Amino acid sequence: MKRSLMIVFVIVALGTVLLISGCGKKKPTLYIFNWSDYIDPDLLKEFELDNNCRIRYSTFDSNENMLTKVKSSTQSFDILFPSGDHVTILNELGLLEELDKSKLTNYTNLDANLLKMATSFDPDNRYAIPYAWGLTGLLYNKQYVPEEIVASGGWNILGDSFFNGINKITMLDDAREVVGAALIYSGYSVNDTSPEALAAAHNVLKVWDRNITQFDSDSYKNEVQDGTTWLAQAYNGDAVQLMQTNPDLQFILPKEGASMWMDNMVILKSAQEKELAYKFIDFLLDAEVSMRNSEYIMYPTPNKAAMEMMGEAFIQNKIINPDEEYLDKCYMIEYLGDAVRSIDQIYESIKMN
Repeated sequence: MKRSLMIVFVIVALGTVLLISGCGKKKPTLYIFNWSDYIDPDLLKEFELDNNCRIRYSTFDSNENMLTKVKSSTQSFDILFPSGDHVTILNELGLLEELDKSKLTNYTNLDANLLKMATSFDPDNRYAIPYAWGLTGLLYNKQYVPEEIVASGGWNILGDSFFNGINKITMLDDAREVVGAALIYSGYSVNDTSPEALAAAHNVLKVWDRNITQFDSDSYKNEVQDGTTWLAQAYNGDAVQLMQTNPDLQFILPKEGASMWMDNMVILKSAQEKELAYKFIDFLLDAEVSMRNSEYIMYPTPNKAAMEMMGEAFIQNKIINPDEEYLDKCYMIEYLGDAVRSIDQIYESIKMN
């Protein structure tokens, strides 16, 4: 009896030693919260293998939904991918970790000009790493939308009487994008919150709203292809991805100009795996990795070293990389503080109508 107990004791002790030595050690888990279809999944697998870790990857379809989830979730994310104005909001809420750039050996790959642009929402580039940038325009299916309807090439297409009563247009579920499009069409900046600018934009949206079926930032990717939606306000990179596999899809950068945005990588103060988060960000800043990722998501990268490695098809695509003449008509979405409430009110009134 005593011999049996001794054997059991030895087995248990050996098992404990093995666990302590790491054979049964649980892999660290990195929690990432990003936009949908916005990273090459092969890169996630590579990082997991190279760092003996797991990635738990969740997606959101708007900055507002992301912010709500972050503020209410019991499980803290490690890395978020917010747009510029929401970097400021997250920072004002005290949620962001100030970056230790000594842990980012590939930081020097970033384009100095785009880093300077990012200071508009992240002074001194203290909290955010630019990830990708892009423009917003109109995606349509030419099987359903005749060329003469889109020939004007402007935001006015959204209000064309051709679409009256057929419920085949969608706009993004994003107040800044929706009201911003109406502001640009009316001759104002997307950041103009003056009473006259907002009144003009509101009047335009009342006309467009007659044709709008829903405000959604994700479903158009499938619905424009199958004819559920004929025309949608869309992000340029998403449009290029879809056009590669469906020749019936076309994209317009409206002649009046468009909103410009920059998405970023940030680490939350509450992150449980900060060191792993730094490794992941630095991994994505590697020139070759960044090049592969941009060719997958079809958005230009702020990584200058990666852009220099891109193929001609990517560089010459004017939907992805418009001419400077067009970019001069575009407006970076900036943080507006409390003034954004006026834009939100207009958006909500249109959605509820």
